[in-house]
Amino acid sequence: MSCKTPPTLQELAEDSLLKNQDLAISALDDIPSLFFPSLFKKACRNRCVGIMKAMVQAWPFPSLPLGAMISRKTAYRRILEIILYGFDALLFQKVPHRRCKLQVLDLRVMPLKLWNRLPVFGTAGCSENPAVVGHSGTEVKQPMKVLVDLVLKESPLDSTESFLVQWVDNRNGLVRLCCCKLQIWAMSIYYHRKLLEILDLDSIQELRMYCISNPICLLNFAPYLGRMRNLRCLILSHLWQAFSMTPVEKQQVITQFTSQFLKLKCLQVLHLDTVFFLEGHLDELFWWLKTPLETLSVIDCKLSKSDWIHISEFQCTSQLKHLNLKWVKLTHLSPEPLRVLLLKSASTLMSLDLEGCQMIDSQLSAILPALRCCTQLTKFNFHGNYISMPILRELAYNVVKQKSQRSKIRFIPSCDHHSGPNFEVISQPHFVFVDVERTTGQQEQVLFYAICSGEYVL
Repeated sequence: MSCKTPPTLQELAEDSLLKNQDLAISALDDIPSLFFPSLFKKACRNRCVGIMKAMVQAWPFPSLPLGAMISRKTAYRRILEIILYGFDALLFQKVPHRRCKLQVLDLRVMPLKLWNRLPVFGTAGCSENPAVVGHSGTEVKQPMKVLVDLVLKESPLDSTESFLVQWVDNRNGLVRLCCCKLQIWAMSIYYHRKLLEILDLDSIQELRMYCISNPICLLNFAPYLGRMRNLRCLILSHLWQAFSMTPVEKQQVITQFTSQFLKLKCLQVLHLDTVFFLEGHLDELFWWLKTPLETLSVIDCKLSKSDWIHISEFQCTSQLKHLNLKWVKLTHLSPEPLRVLLLKSASTLMSLDLEGCQMIDSQLSAILPALRCCTQLTKFNFHGNYISMPILRELAYNVVKQKSQRSKIRFIPSCDHHSGPNFEVISQPHFVFVDVERTTGQQEQVLFYAICSGEYVL
């Protein structure tokens, strides 16, 4: 028969405090800081409004990660209102509580288990210093931060988000609404202009834009994009033109949108997935972007000859660590721009994805010397290209072997019963998997996938 674990002394003390609100509030000066998270969670669960407000005003940590504790259900709106009212008292206090260190109200959704880990109460997305020195030499109090992740759609914000935006707007600069990750799905500027004006655009580090068919949306959004000065990752997916525009009108939209990239000096990751709207104009986008990228993905896009010829000429493609050209048809394009691009990034490139590019023998032969120079390359996806066995053999033995001089190389085909670097006669095309295991004991994988037009497979 199992025995129920008796409550700890801390749990008994917390239960006693929750039964006497006045006692709990008066005891906040003496309660150890480590007790605050557990007590606050119980106060929210039991709707102890007075205790919740008082604890916010005496919160002894820089961050209150409310999003990690409360699921965004029906109760969330009510609890958020209570917390914000406590926040109000904190904002307008002339003499704050001596224990209060609160700088950030973190409303990002997190796993509940994080609430039991002290690092989550640190300065998430905020400065360590609550005050800065003004021109007169006196300390100027920094605005509090409310940290959220947002998803904007064609419809208005939900009631909770609208309430939060209105609350921030009414605080007249005492609170900054910050967002590290912003997603936009076919956004309507009509519904979200006020939010974009209130939002601290400098706080956005990752922006994802999906399924935008109206170019006017890009035109209206362009000024906001240019103000995201700390943006590190930009993902544009399924941007196409579903509205009739003259060439002049289209060029105006493209110029207004791409010119904002000049201001994105922290951008490291750029993903362009099915971006048909910019066909023939990608070189303009790359021209405006002056910051070297770490990751460039151009997936399932139609590249004009101009786009392809100029892709290796820009500063943003000079130090790539990851290059992804998946499903970009290269059959009828010159391999020279890719060769130059690989040479420029030879000392930094770690992964290369050419899946579905439909390249042929002559094109791979042209880039083989450049591949040999890519000393950091650990992943190469070549599935979906029409390569004969002799070229594939040269790729495997001259590139992989040279790269891994002190490594043990095992060639493992898709059929489990084959092993070793021997060629077996196979009737159907297969994939190649190359696993490089260093003699130092460290493991490194070099992945080569290829569709073979011949009858041999490694």
